[in-house]
Amino acid sequence: MGTNVKLALLSMAVASGVGWYGCTGGTEVINHPPGSGGSTGDGSGGTSGGSGGKSASGGSVGSTGGSGSGSGGAAETGSGGTSTGSGGADGPGSGGSGSGTGGVAQTTGSGGSATGGATGSGGAKGSGGATGTGASTGTGGGTTTGTGGASGPINVLIWNNALAYGHEARVGAITYFKMRESTDNIVFDTKYAHTSPVQESPSDTSFDASVFTDAGLDKYDVVMFLDTTGTSIDDSMKTVRRQALQDFIEKKGRGYVGTHSATDTYQGGTWPWYVDFVGANFQNHSAADTSGTAQYFNMATHPILTAAKTPNPWNRKEEWYTLTRDVSKISGITVLLTCHDSQMTQERPSAWVHEMPMAAGATQAGRMFYTAFGHYTAAFKEAAVMDMLIAGIKWAAHRL
Repeated sequence: MGTNVKLALLSMAVASGVGWYGCTGGTEVINHPPGSGGSTGDGSGGTSGGSGGKSASGGSVGSTGGSGSGSGGAAETGSGGTSTGSGGADGPGSGGSGSGTGGVAQTTGSGGSATGGATGSGGAKGSGGATGTGASTGTGGGTTTGTGGASGPINVLIWNNALAYGHEARVGAITYFKMRESTDNIVFDTKYAHTSPVQESPSDTSFDASVFTDAGLDKYDVVMFLDTTGTSIDDSMKTVRRQALQDFIEKKGRGYVGTHSATDTYQGGTWPWYVDFVGANFQNHSAADTSGTAQYFNMATHPILTAAKTPNPWNRKEEWYTLTRDVSKISGITVLLTCHDSQMTQERPSAWVHEMPMAAGATQAGRMFYTAFGHYTAAFKEAAVMDMLIAGIKWAAHRL
């Protein structure tokens, strides 16, 4: 084969073997002729970036060459720079910590100093802030729990299922809680509660406990057991139901409020965790509407008593309970009120709080407030009783 023919074939091989495409996402550009490459020339790449080079979709200098502007730049990064995209490193932005739609420095181009930057949407405290929906800081940031944030309404799930003795007040009291929603910035959710009028004594024969899942409870700051009895949340998925409530308190640091027969719930060792959490089971009681007196235990001071301006002493009529344990001796429980009545003169606890140990990785501890008041609906009509319950809800929600 002649020399001229060999040279011609060699030229054709070189021309076909060197194309015009950069490595997408690579650290260098394969080709360098003018038009789409070159360390200082024209094109959409450079010596250290094709489409998505070292840190962007531009090369080391810019998409039209030179050292000035283009869709990229020398010190800045184009779309998707060395920063972090939506919710930057410092401020709340939809760009990175510097400029551009994910850039670091400044020049011009589509990764320039204007779009995006340190003050867009998202970030350390916006929606989807430090810990997100239902986490320890709520969806709006702040320092409280649930979905309400630091100043939004406290979301309370009313649960009033009675599978043993049924108190008429478990339904009758709802009206009086609802009356406090606007004045106290609380939303009482009765979607899963019994709301039709009931008679005193008969238990409930059907209920919907499907809310007791991790996701179902996540929207609430407080779960309130309103005169519940029996194995109240147990259905065919009782293991899931129980675990959801336990995690709501222990892992998420949310709140619980119980009234009257919430201590007549899970009797006989049917759920030891619940009884340890609430403190005790109901044991006995005086006749309904018996005159008695409640007073601060050992001159107790507590935000609930202060906020509610709870009377001391407090003379009223109630079905006064005795309990299976002395809750004052349980670690984490603080007794607020004790009582005695005309039929049972021994002093015993009548209202207390339980602040649970902080779980590993949690930002706050679960809280429980219980009062033995509430046998009849008339109890919830008393301003002093309702003031104490509202204060208890706020404390359990970490708002007091």
